[in-house]
Amino acid sequence: MPKRNPRHTPQQRVGDREEPRRQLPSVSTSAVFSFLKDTRGALTWKMHDFQDCLNIGAKDAKQILAILQMQGYIQQKDDTDEYSTTASGEAVSGSKLPRMKRKSVEEALCTITERIAALDRDPGAKFSTRKAVAFGDFLSKRPQVQAADVGVMLSRRTPVSGNEPNDEEECAFLKQLQAKNRFVHVQRYQPWMGARSHRNLV
Repeated sequence: MPKRNPRHTPQQRVGDREEPRRQLPSVSTSAVFSFLKDTRGALTWKMHDFQDCLNIGAKDAKQILAILQMQGYIQQKDDTDEYSTTASGEAVSGSKLPRMKRKSVEEALCTITERIAALDRDPGAKFSTRKAVAFGDFLSKRPQVQAADVGVMLSRRTPVSGNEPNDEEECAFLKQLQAKNRFVHVQRYQPWMGARSHRNLV
């Protein structure tokens, strides 16, 4: 008795060729959520805003937005290219109501830049700054914004032994940069920060 041919699933062979698996865009989740954070205070936004912020193409943007919509983080207006960020999207992104004057945030960024330069000139400092970028809704030019995020990449000036708590020292150094400046949030630099829209401070 001849064997029955098994049914092919979409991921199995079709004819003599195997259909390629659909790959998701390789975009950091943190970068996506940083965009959602930036939209706090904006009534609506468009796909090209998402693309411009994350520096990605239309194909990747459509896939990511579809996922965000399924997760309930964004909503699309019927038959339009306009989206809005939901309360769930605002919560997962860690956004806050934009109550700070953009001018105050800009002045705070100048202060951070000056502090970085001063610490880099200090021969007694354990670290120097290799890269520093600022990003957030202050780039949108809206008058009321949130605190700016600042990603800082440090380079240790002296060799570190395996017993020294290097991470703790880096955190302490970043806190020194932060000081009591409530208009910025200083954190360790991640590659996605330089890939999305940003302002170079160093």
